[in-house]
Amino acid sequence: MCTDLAALLQSDPALRAEIDAVIDEINGTPGNAASFRRLHQLLELQHYRLAYWRVAAEEINYRRFFQINDLAGVRVELPQVFETIHRLVFRWIDEGKVHGLRIDHVDGLFDPRQYLQRLQERYRQGRPAENSNGAGNGDADQLYVVVEKILASHESLPADWPIAGTTGYDFLNAVNALFVNPAAEAALDACYLSFVGQTRTFDEMTYRGRKLAMEQELASELRVLANEINHLTESNWFTRDFTLVGLRQALREIVASFPVYRTYIDWNGPRNEDRRDLDWAVSHGRRRSDRSDLSVFDFLHSLLTTDIGRGSTPTLNRREVRRLALKFQQYTGAVMAKGVEDTAFYRYNRLVSLNEVGGSPTRFGTSLASFHRTQQDVAKRWPLTMLATATHDTKRGEDVRARINALSELTAEWADGVQRWSTQNRRHKSEFNGGYAPSENDEYLFYQSLLGAWPTAFIGMPEPDAATMDVLRQRMVDFMLKAVREAKLHSSWTNQDAVYEQALIGFVQRTLDVGGRNPFVEAFAAFVDRVAPVGVINSLAQVVVKLTAPGVPDIYQGCEMWDLSLVDPDNRGPVDYALRQATLAELQAEWNRSIDAAWLTQLLNDWPSGRVKMFVTWCLMRLRQTQPALFVAGGYKPLDVVGPAADRVCAFMRSQGEDLVLVVVPRLVAAWIEPPEIWPLGATPWQDTTVVLPAGQAALRLQNIFTRQPLPPALPPGDDATDGSTLSLRLADLLAIFPVAVYA
Repeated sequence: MCTDLAALLQSDPALRAEIDAVIDEINGTPGNAASFRRLHQLLELQHYRLAYWRVAAEEINYRRFFQINDLAGVRVELPQVFETIHRLVFRWIDEGKVHGLRIDHVDGLFDPRQYLQRLQERYRQGRPAENSNGAGNGDADQLYVVVEKILASHESLPADWPIAGTTGYDFLNAVNALFVNPAAEAALDACYLSFVGQTRTFDEMTYRGRKLAMEQELASELRVLANEINHLTESNWFTRDFTLVGLRQALREIVASFPVYRTYIDWNGPRNEDRRDLDWAVSHGRRRSDRSDLSVFDFLHSLLTTDIGRGSTPTLNRREVRRLALKFQQYTGAVMAKGVEDTAFYRYNRLVSLNEVGGSPTRFGTSLASFHRTQQDVAKRWPLTMLATATHDTKRGEDVRARINALSELTAEWADGVQRWSTQNRRHKSEFNGGYAPSENDEYLFYQSLLGAWPTAFIGMPEPDAATMDVLRQRMVDFMLKAVREAKLHSSWTNQDAVYEQALIGFVQRTLDVGGRNPFVEAFAAFVDRVAPVGVINSLAQVVVKLTAPGVPDIYQGCEMWDLSLVDPDNRGPVDYALRQATLAELQAEWNRSIDAAWLTQLLNDWPSGRVKMFVTWCLMRLRQTQPALFVAGGYKPLDVVGPAADRVCAFMRSQGEDLVLVVVPRLVAAWIEPPEIWPLGATPWQDTTVVLPAGQAALRLQNIFTRQPLPPALPPGDDATDGSTLSLRLADLLAIFPVAVYA
């Protein structure tokens, strides 16, 4: 019919003019309100109502992705909806074009376990087990699926989910913590507090951030949930005196106190873990509430655990109770993401390398024992989980975090630098509301972020070139604007303060102006020259651990070389793949011609080019290619380290049958690094520190995959190993000419 109408309009100009006139009449005339009556009548006949976008913050009748109005949620829990939206994906799987699925925002699903089970059931339909790709978590007929799941420190991935593991944020934060000095927490606390005058704890900020999210961005979802629960309570004379206002206020306090992203109650009721987390949230919400009648918390506890729907008094519709409990779970994760990751993470800036997706600024570093226990658990339970150090959603590039982590080892220099730079840049601030802008907290964030993003091309250059500085300056302006809007203290996305933002922009631009001599840039460049090599060691060690730990490493676009990007959109820009291809080809050619200690030294000293990271990545990928069984199903064994530098090295073995890989990486070695060419190598830093191996393993013929050198001879057994059950290798030998070691 549309084709016929188009042809008719082409052949009949009079008809076309008549239709155009009617359309013009319906569209109305600007300035004449009455002329829009016909358009209004037409719109009223539709199955939707157009509304000003701000209305959705307070009134909404559909589910959406966070606060984004034009991303409506679909009810994937309905079988027909599931089939429709997955038809194309499973066609690709059946054609062999897709071998696994990454499920982002799994906590937004009505019933995650049911959804994941349906994925696997749909995958197995008509598929003989022998035709499976075998990529599941131990099941030959299971599709490889990983989920984006943010886990609290006390939380574990549900064991009954038919998946291979997570998308890797848990690993990201575990490996990142290896390079944060736990002993520096008090010193960095003092530095931060003295500079910004911050007195609120991070826990207070997360509570306030979640409350703010429920008052602004996600207020309408809370209203809908409270209205539906209120409707349920009015159906029974035992519960009808709980008011809508009381229910909404109590729900707000419970959600603001939630210790995890969400619980996983399904139609079978709660798990023990769900009860534990709901007990916590309700008890803390009750304690924080200022209501005179707190019985509404008891009612909501019984509703959200679904206890009230299992024959207790009062009796309520059991199916509706469970539906509301499941719907409540979809809300808590959204509030946590908006209130913590997108608010509190931009307000609490003590050490921003810890403000990462799935992490917490309160987890300040880790012990080697804790890290090893985590990896052993992964090897047993989730051997094919994904290992990430950067994604499209990370707050900072993997090498930005590695560099900022170095501040936990250089606290005195950092504290002195911040005070000195602030004095130099005070003249660049603007008067604002009786004070000055930007705030000290935003300024503190600026210095850390600038440190992390400082281009490697500037290393050793007290006066950076203007063109590259122009790019950096704009990146920092864009980042800082996003940061202050996310923090929602001086500006926000929905209520931008132009005066504060202009003051912030001017501050960033003036502090990074290299049109003439700039004492701040000179001083800051010298500080980066001191810190950056520490970040290099952290980065190389991080790459080694990621590519040898239990799991499947995920290398984000461009991270084969240095990743000094900030939060999106900075980390989603184009990647120079031609440079990476050329660099890899050069390294392969040089490797084939033979390499020696001098070549490795030159490679290390040329670290700003990124070649050394590419080299380490390439060597490890070659190793994984030659020993797939070891990295798919191999065991993980922590190795004891003995000596004065025992806390400064992470060592472990991966083994499968006769295959064995020995991994040794340094950590917390800033005190040993002095630019430009002093690295933590040989006897001077490592002294008599040794790695202890089982005797049978130490005798194997292993070779360093980076240096091509054989495993050094072991020390003779000492008094503590007279039975010969263990042998020791000197760190000074293992790390004699290259700062990381993998023997295979």
